[in-house]
Amino acid sequence: MELTRRAEFGSPEMFARALSDAQVDLNPHQVDAALFAARSPISKGVILADEVGLGKTIEAALLLAQRWAERCRRLLVIVPANLRKQWSQELQDKFHLPSLILERQSMQMEVAKGNFNPFEQKERIVIISYPFAAKNAPYINAVEWDMVVIDEAHRLRNV
Repeated sequence: MELTRRAEFGSPEMFARALSDAQVDLNPHQVDAALFAARSPISKGVILADEVGLGKTIEAALLLAQRWAERCRRLLVIVPANLRKQWSQELQDKFHLPSLILERQSMQMEVAKGNFNPFEQKERIVIISYPFAAKNAPYINAVEWDMVVIDEAHRLRNV
């Protein structure tokens, strides 16, 4: 954690903590893309756009891992429904990051446990589908997110 705190924001050293336990072979362009996103002068966000198969998911997961290492725990990943499990598995297997796939049933279970806004998670990254995000916008808007990843965002161009 000291490396993360001491490293200049956007420097290669800032990812040292996030990657210390990662089970992924990174390509230089993936690290460069994550560093670009971390250093972006556009404070509201960045778009990671690349050819198919070059590792945009890994680049986004690097940023999630870094935020997690910085103790920023309000992290949301919005994906096509068929990619929810894949994202959860990759975050766990490659970065040892816990996640919760939030859908109707898991949301009901969270509410039954007394969590009246299941999007407010402190120990897990929330992963949801586009339709679930649309149906639950008030809950999502009630959380001050540290980072939101929208995978396959080009699918939203007409929304």
